[in-house]
Amino acid sequence: MELLSVKVKKGRLDKAADAFKTYVVLKVQNLKSATVDRKGSEPCWEQDFMFEICDDGKGFIIELWKKGLLWDSILGILWIPFATVEHATDEGPGSWWTLHSEVIKYGSEIQGTKTPTSHEILLDVYFVLPFDTHKDLDFRGWHRGASLQDTGHSYQDTYDSLSSMESDFSIQESKLRKNKSQDDGSNFAKARWARAIQKISDSIKSCRRAIFP
Repeated sequence: MELLSVKVKKGRLDKAADAFKTYVVLKVQNLKSATVDRKGSEPCWEQDFMFEICDDGKGFIIELWKKGLLWDSILGILWIPFATVEHATDEGPGSWWTLHSEVIKYGSEIQGTKTPTSHEILLDVYFVLPFDTHKDLDFRGWHRGASLQDTGHSYQDTYDSLSSMESDFSIQESKLRKNKSQDDGSNFAKARWARAIQKISDSIKSCRRAIFP
């Protein structure tokens, strides 16, 4: 289980949106959350959301809705696979996403979206790394299950870098285990972070084996 952080920042909508209010709906596994509604073609929501993600999850949905007098109507939809989401320690600048008007389904399960609209939203999406991770390490760009691609350094540099990261994760894991006996109400969170550290550590080991067989 991992923690998914989603910050809904801003929107760039077509000019017709100047006359009404819009809001964003997030559908993550069995959970549903929504922003407040904002008026205009450049709405600013700046709202944070956090979700616990089960291991069998494949992705989540972002929807843009228009407020109506009697009922609301959807303006666009986006499907974001979990496999494309980065791990990070804190908030970043985010990325602009183009919303679509149609969903791609396999049976009843959504696999993606198609047919771009004229609406875009700025989102910062990442899996949260452990709270005590070394601040000097740059984790953005490390995708789940992705192989390391190092074109600017020697193999020895890459090996040393991976060894350093693996050592840092081992230190963090040891700290969490030492604090395991403390009954301060945070044991559940520490156990969750420990599992996250172990997953990333295993991924680093796999990368090392792939690069240096």
